[in-house]
Parts: sequence; structure tokens; C-alpha cells
Amino acid sequence: MVLQKPLNWDKMVFNDKLRWYAKKDNGLKNLYSDKYKIKFLLQIMGLKGLHYAKIHTHITPINPYTDLKVIVPFDMVLKSSDYQLTKKKMNEIINTVRTPDEFWEVLKNKYDIYPDNPQNKTPKSYVYKLNMGWNNMIYVINNTVTKIICGNKEYEPNPKNMRKWKKNILDHYVKKTPPKIFIEEFLGYNLKVFEIYCIYGKPKIMSIYFETSVSYENNFLIHLPEDNEKGDFSLELLKNQYLFEGSNDIHYKPDNNVVKQMCDYSKHFARYFEFVRMDFYYKNEKIYFSECTFKPGALKKIKWGDIGRSLSNLWTRKPNV
Repeated sequence: MVLQKPLNWDKMVFNDKLRWYAKKDNGLKNLYSDKYKIKFLLQIMGLKGLHYAKIHTHITPINPYTDLKVIVPFDMVLKSSDYQLTKKKMNEIINTVRTPDEFWEVLKNKYDIYPDNPQNKTPKSYVYKLNMGWNNMIYVINNTVTKIICGNKEYEPNPKNMRKWKKNILDHYVKKTPPKIFIEEFLGYNLKVFEIYCIYGKPKIMSIYFETSVSYENNFLIHLPEDNEKGDFSLELLKNQYLFEGSNDIHYKPDNNVVKQMCDYSKHFARYFEFVRMDFYYKNEKIYFSECTFKPGALKKIKWGDIGRSLSNLWTRKPNV
């Protein structure tokens, strides 16, 4: 279904169109942009060859400061086949324990239930994340806090600041979706990120950048013929067009076969929305899902320039058939 547009739609710049769309379809968008719930959607979708960072159900806190009481996700607990804990019973247990270790002790001793990772195999490297939010992460590598990011702010990477991070993000959380802090598999630093901008369900522009403190990016126009059209998939480099000021070319030639696969994945998500940006990582010759984004750069971090004008021209009143 195509939404009815304002009369001045054709004259609106891309960021204004994003702001207009930010008020539409929010129930479905909140589901797909929830970094926690999307894991379960990915399991259901079962897209062949698409990987994603797994959720860790149990870690051993380094010290009391690092214990953020993140005992979730409770629904991921492996239950014995002859016993199923209800949510009510699970909440009763949660309210009586103080640490994840106590939580698992109760489940093990009273209900014969164990975490999916035995105690001696708990991960030493992982990432804390907020389900709904921009750039809120804590990196723990080899049982050492290495990076604490809270939006544009970065705390000194020491265990005491983890609680400050949690308090800050929850104090500023304004979304209707309940906040959830969860623990995710660590995929690595300085990953190549592939951001695919989709309009009316079709991939149109791709941005590739490195997750580093210095901006490196390249942007491409996607030529993706329909099934009944002639022509091959191709990428057209948008020379000297950047989304962030001071960016440098990454001098990286993407593999068309890899990007086409990402575009195919993107269409599975984008079919529900007039606009969505699909983000992927590419590491060790594997494609990893990153996230669905409906407000790129929180609608204020990106300088759209010529790329924004191209996207705005593609986002017409009706899909171009």
C-alpha cells in the first residue's frame, strides 16, 4: 500500500521525506528496528546464507561493576522437555535473585534447566546493546572492557562506567517500545558495513564504509533489473559523493555477487516499507545482518547532498512501474 503524500511531496528534500515517513507505519517499523526482536524474525525467515550475531544468554560478570543484571533473554533458556516454565514463574525467579549466577543456580538446582552455554564455555568477548537506540554499545574483549559508546559520547573503558552508560541510555530513552539491554556475539572491530537504501521495496543506493574513527566511504547507484528486464546487476560508483564530511575513499571494489545477494536479502525486508535502509557486514566471506534503519543518522547526522537528491527523486508519489 502506497501512502498518500503531501501536495508538496515532489519539492521536499530527502530528509524532510524521512521526517514525514517517521510518523507512519510505526508499529511494524518498531518491530523490524528492534535489535533484539529482529533476531527472532531472522530465525523465522530462515534466509539461506544470511548470518547474524547471536544473543548470549549467559556471561560471567568480570566484577560487581560489570554486572548490569542482564539475565535476559529468558525465553531463550533451554528447558527440559518435560518441564516448561511460565513467564509468571520466570518473573518470580528473577525477582528473587541478584546476579546471573544466582539465576542459573536456581534453574539448575530446582528445575534441572541449564544455559545454552555451560559455565566453562561462557564467552569472553561480547557486546552489550540497547534494543532501540542509536550507537549504544559496550565492548568486552577477552574479559576486558575496551569501549563504551553512548550516542556521540564515549566513556573511558573501565567497569565503573558501565553503570553510567546504562543509566544514561535509560534516562534518555523515550520510545514506546520497552527498553531491553542484551548481550550479543562479538563479530570484530573495523568491520566493512554495507548500507542498502531501499525505496518502495527495491534497493537503489548502497553505501560502504569502515567502522573506524576516521571516515572512509564509497557510495554506489544500484542497477538491479527486474526479472522480466534485460541487463545484468551492476554498481555505479558515485564519484566524490559522500554522506559524511571529510570522508575518504575506501578504495575497495565490492564483489557484485556478494552485493547482489545482499540486495536479494534486502527485498525480503523492504517489501513492507516505502523506505528502509538495510545494513549488512561482510566478514570471512560471510554476509551478516546488522540492522534495519528507518531514521538514518538519527535524521541529523548525515549530509545528504547529491545522494539525498537522487534518493528523493526515486521516492516518487507512486512506485515507478
